[in-house]
Amino acid sequence: MAVVVLRQTRHLLIKELSALSTTPQRFQSGLPPVKTRDINSTLQLRCVDNAAEAKPRPLAVLFGWMMAKKRHLNKYGNLYLSKGFDVLTIQVPPLQVLWPASAQERIISLLDTLQDSSLASRPLLIHGFSVGGYLYGEMLVKLEMGAQKYNNISERIVGQVFDSPVDFEGVPRGFASVLAKNDAMKTALRNSLESYLKIMHNSVTKYYLQSSAAFHGNSLRLPSLFLYSRADPIGVADIIEGIIDKWRSQQIPVSHKCWDHSPHVSHFHHHPDEYVETLLAFLESLGLSTPERQETEQEKDLLQQNLQQQQQQRQQQQQEQVWGGQSRK
Repeated sequence: MAVVVLRQTRHLLIKELSALSTTPQRFQSGLPPVKTRDINSTLQLRCVDNAAEAKPRPLAVLFGWMMAKKRHLNKYGNLYLSKGFDVLTIQVPPLQVLWPASAQERIISLLDTLQDSSLASRPLLIHGFSVGGYLYGEMLVKLEMGAQKYNNISERIVGQVFDSPVDFEGVPRGFASVLAKNDAMKTALRNSLESYLKIMHNSVTKYYLQSSAAFHGNSLRLPSLFLYSRADPIGVADIIEGIIDKWRSQQIPVSHKCWDHSPHVSHFHHHPDEYVETLLAFLESLGLSTPERQETEQEKDLLQQNLQQQQQQRQQQQQEQVWGGQSRK
């Protein structure tokens, strides 16, 4: 039964999340020369090629959502590159996410990369999307288990950003709401997922729970930013706000931005100005938005032009959809 549920869930999950993987066409022009290096099949490093910089650039570590394409993650990476960061992305295939032992191997590879001499002095900012929150939780588990080995990494993390984070508690209900067409199918899929997680407790579920506990614990007491939506059945707003309240009660600085209607990991696409404004304010609060990294008037004009082009494209797409619907009638 567990194998059947796993196969059915994997098929539906891949189909649904690939349709959600869209981000706006911004921050793609006007960037300085960038060197891209594929470290392995799951890790990619993008560094600004500027030998004149005296200080090492901070490093944004992006934990991708499931089935995200590199070109989609690069749109977020471009935003960080334009703000004085280099970018390291980790993208773990669905099968490895569904089998935690494989995901943990990828996390160890990430930690080893962060200890490389070329990166070992960089301040680190975490930005996790959707299931990337689980992967980051696995990273926190490894940091706690290997505190002496990875102490340098723990000390360098200065903040964390979570876009539509998925917690263990919301997996069965959230995924069933998205993947099933009607109430009966939602109930059946949710029950199947709950059964699967019970059956596979020792090889799967206990690792999800450990990751979730590390995420909730926030033992590093890092300043955090949450970006989420009340319309998202996967990254559930009530669960996220419970975490926010818990951390704030512990005097941990937490910022958040909640939208009413934007879909899962699509807030940047639907609300680009608010998303960027919120993110930049958070970076400034961490001291990562220095005068040298703030945009020039020319860059501001370029961003405004990109925004106008994006709005025109959306309007054109909406008109085409209307005309297409009329022609079918």
